[in-house]
Amino acid sequence: ENSCNAYWNGSTVNFYREGSGCGNTGEIAAVFDHEWGHGMDANDVNGGIAFPSGEGIADLYSALRLNDSCIGRGFYNDGRKCATGGECKICTGVRDIDQAEKKNGGPWTHTMSNNKCGSSVHCIGVVYSEAVWDLYKRKLQQGQFNYDENTALEIVTRLTYIAAGNINTWFTGPPTFSGCGSQSGYRAYLEADDDDGDLTNGTPHMSAIFEAFNDHEIACPTYQIPVFDSGCPNNPQTQPEITATPVNMGVQLSWTTVSNSVEYEVLRSEGVMQCSQGKVLLGKTTGNTFEDSGLQNGREYYYIVVPKGVNDACYGPSSDCAAVVPSAQPYFTVDCSDSSVIDFDVNRVPASVSRQCVVTPYDGWTGSISVECNPTSTLMGIQCEGESVFIKAGQSTATCTITISIVSGAEMSEGSVTMVARGRSIERTSSFDVTITKGGGPQQAIFEGGSPICKKHGSSCDSVSLLDGRGLNLGPEPNQPNIRGNDCIDGSSGTYHEDESLDKIFVRSLDDKDMTEGSLIEVTATVWAWNYGDTDSADFYYTSDALNPEWLYIGT
Repeated sequence: ENSCNAYWNGSTVNFYREGSGCGNTGEIAAVFDHEWGHGMDANDVNGGIAFPSGEGIADLYSALRLNDSCIGRGFYNDGRKCATGGECKICTGVRDIDQAEKKNGGPWTHTMSNNKCGSSVHCIGVVYSEAVWDLYKRKLQQGQFNYDENTALEIVTRLTYIAAGNINTWFTGPPTFSGCGSQSGYRAYLEADDDDGDLTNGTPHMSAIFEAFNDHEIACPTYQIPVFDSGCPNNPQTQPEITATPVNMGVQLSWTTVSNSVEYEVLRSEGVMQCSQGKVLLGKTTGNTFEDSGLQNGREYYYIVVPKGVNDACYGPSSDCAAVVPSAQPYFTVDCSDSSVIDFDVNRVPASVSRQCVVTPYDGWTGSISVECNPTSTLMGIQCEGESVFIKAGQSTATCTITISIVSGAEMSEGSVTMVARGRSIERTSSFDVTITKGGGPQQAIFEGGSPICKKHGSSCDSVSLLDGRGLNLGPEPNQPNIRGNDCIDGSSGTYHEDESLDKIFVRSLDDKDMTEGSLIEVTATVWAWNYGDTDSADFYYTSDALNPEWLYIGT
């Protein structure tokens, strides 16, 4: 019977039985990852198996998923160690792509491959697979980058899956610079790492990529492709603190805000390696929460969150690994649906804004939920308070209120406030963006929320041309019907600037100072009256709540 092998035949992966000192290759995860990797290589962007060897990329797909440089550990079950691409110290697989795990103790270079591999594609492939493993394990986790293992693994996994599909020939020509080809491995990794489409101005991890490939003699001279690290301005610098809460057949994740993060990647893994292995990218979000559903109760899952900068190539440090076991137990969620920016005016102090959040209990949750609110250090003169809630048996929802206030000493600034709701071991967070600006003087309205609005206080508010018109097709009036509370909807009859229309509203303080509570103001309406106007009249109304108006008659 056949043994000691496995292969990809162009459409299926095939395994061999145990025998002749070898294990059953269908029971070795790295073997089926490797053979599946051949299928990936054959069906990527360029198609076909990469030159001069497709074995290296198949090894990398396996090694990065399992986080194990020993390819096919357990392939030999008779005490043998691997010898392809250098004699292995302890690896019982077919080869090891970590130079530190081989007795020669140095990189497997292009020169060594020429001298020792002959036509063996398994041996030749170690040149570049070892270079990529060095990039992951050494160049990115040491020296100037000093990434943690999870961040380095995600960077190299991303680079490999993007780059490999565009590689025709990993390296060619004589040592010591055999990676200059337009579709070489070295150039493809640089292009995958680039954040602006221009290699001449560097890439975020260019020096690490160069050192890894150059150690194996498959980079390109610096006079052809200058090497310097650049890009990813204002990149995230701190790791998020992640909280994983078990729920019935799911996990609810939340994490702290990381400055300069444009979005967050949420990744999951399973098994004895916990987070120290390839992971599933569950999704990307700009918020601070994520829910993973459809899981198995009683099974342990592992999560990390990675903050990203202005480009997919821009990585901040990963969160620590969070382990959690879903279970059917009481829990609650918090929904703060109003995500609009809270804008304070430094000239109007004190002032407050409230946000309401809906607390929903599940699976019989009862008890007290404490609510606190914390502004970021960038906000000068902002205080925040939360209103705790108590969930009674049978209660379907509850509402908690967050009050954000500007106080004396405030300065123009921007940031966010984070609401934290805690009950038992569960923690929920939600953030609100806050700005402190300076109003004052004449203001012009913009359209928002159904009608023109002056968002900053000042000495006057002018609707300018936002009301000019008479309904949908008569004028036409921009953003018609320009109403609050479904009152006074436009008709569709008449003729613009023959029949009646309101063209403009102008509100000002009589002393020309910024309007405040108690100011005496003048309201001027510019209208188009019928004929000479002697048969028309203009009625004036006001409301103290523009969001939920109750119109009060002023006069005619």
